[in-house]
Amino acid sequence: MRSAWVTLGMLALVPCTGAQEAPAKLHGVLWVGGFAHDFDAFATITQESLPQRIAIELRVVRDGSFLDRPEADELDVIVMNHCFEKAEGVLSEAQKQKLLDLVRGGVGVVAIHASYYSFLDWDAVHDLYGARFTQHGSSEINVDVRFVDRSHPITRDLPETFRVRTELYESTPLAEDCHVLAMAKEEGKEQEHPSVWTREYGKGRVVTILPAHWPEAYKVPEFQQLIANSVRWAAKERPDG
Repeated sequence: MRSAWVTLGMLALVPCTGAQEAPAKLHGVLWVGGFAHDFDAFATITQESLPQRIAIELRVVRDGSFLDRPEADELDVIVMNHCFEKAEGVLSEAQKQKLLDLVRGGVGVVAIHASYYSFLDWDAVHDLYGARFTQHGSSEINVDVRFVDRSHPITRDLPETFRVRTELYESTPLAEDCHVLAMAKEEGKEQEHPSVWTREYGKGRVVTILPAHWPEAYKVPEFQQLIANSVRWAAKERPDG
């Protein structure tokens, strides 16, 4: 799938062993836009930080027009952090179907924070996540994220917990085939809620990451690494994934 995006002829010199091909880069889009969040800041931070952690070419898109381009069939991963109340006016019926078909065919999805809230009237897209948004509390709180599966490729190099300033998203019960990686709770409270999980969708891998609301959260090293690991796993890049 990603062969069309590999730059041919790039060689890295390695002492004593001669030359070898430079690592192929993943090709992805970062889909942002909508309301109630600073998506420009999120895009800027992620475009800078993600390529420092993994080999990826990441293009920012703000609507569904990327799905109409031939290059959509060469995508490895779609990173989403958008907040659109309705699909109408953002995605055509053909684009909606194309998105689902791409994921079923093996394109990975990393859905971050607000994208879990997007398109509340489009039932089919919520099947990607295996659950639906129900409510959230104040965005002016600290949320403690605790990884409950430390053996998964997404989490094994992350600390047991980290803290971000955000709002805590709550969900309907997750589908049985969702694999929970992390739980989260508001500072000073005991009740935890699923915060990071994976799900298979056809041949595609989907990672849902519910933190974080403010741009500062995307500067937290642990959160940046969580996104990077999720992108690699969703794109089936890790050899042990």
